[in-house]
Amino acid sequence: MKKQKDTFSEWQLYTDYQWVWEMISGTSDYEPLSAYVVAKISEHETHKTKTLLHLGCGSGNMDFHLKNHFEVTGVDLSADMLTSARKKNPECRYFTGDMRSFSTNNRFDAVIIPDSINYLRSPEEMQQVFGNARKLLNPKGLLLVIVAYDPEKFPQNRTTVDTVSDKGIEVTFVENNYAPGFEENTFEATFVILIRDNQRLKTLIDIHTLGLFKKETWFSEIKNAGFKAVMYQDPELEATEQEGAFLLIGKNQK
Repeated sequence: MKKQKDTFSEWQLYTDYQWVWEMISGTSDYEPLSAYVVAKISEHETHKTKTLLHLGCGSGNMDFHLKNHFEVTGVDLSADMLTSARKKNPECRYFTGDMRSFSTNNRFDAVIIPDSINYLRSPEEMQQVFGNARKLLNPKGLLLVIVAYDPEKFPQNRTTVDTVSDKGIEVTFVENNYAPGFEENTFEATFVILIRDNQRLKTLIDIHTLGLFKKETWFSEIKNAGFKAVMYQDPELEATEQEGAFLLIGKNQK
């Protein structure tokens, strides 16, 4: 078997190798989490939620389900991910932007930040995101934040392996989560991807550094941004995401 040049970098799964992400992550994977979000919005809304802003929307897998309930607008840093999102969801509007600073003249009944919120590495970044979300909300609008990792239940050195194939290309996807020092409030998600195409092997290593903060820190920062907040860490969400995942809901007091 011929071996191609190995690639070592950061965030390639969201850019040059976004097609690999499409192979390993489909719309059906996000159906349970989408249903959970819809139920929580219905439970906490004070008026009918019609418009929803998804910050860090990625390739639109979650929006594929949310668009059945709301008018969805998505924002993401990766133009490659948004190209995929537009193909899946031509009914939705998408913009390239940073959740810390994205601005528009439109205001929304709900803002959601699942998954991508884990890339915040400091309370200062939390304040930037939560403060910006508040600006983008209608009065009494809802902010929903899903944090996947709780330091008290962190899966130290967990490694998972999955293999998928399509049209003659086989991808083996290895993910390892490791916190070098919990006091640093970060951890590494390292992805090793073996791509076999027509008997040619290419190895891709993608390292992502994510934030790892206590629930109390997240809860304090969302309240400091001016929200009336509640927090959930329930079995339904943990079954959908992973053990330790929790939900923050902030109601805009404007």
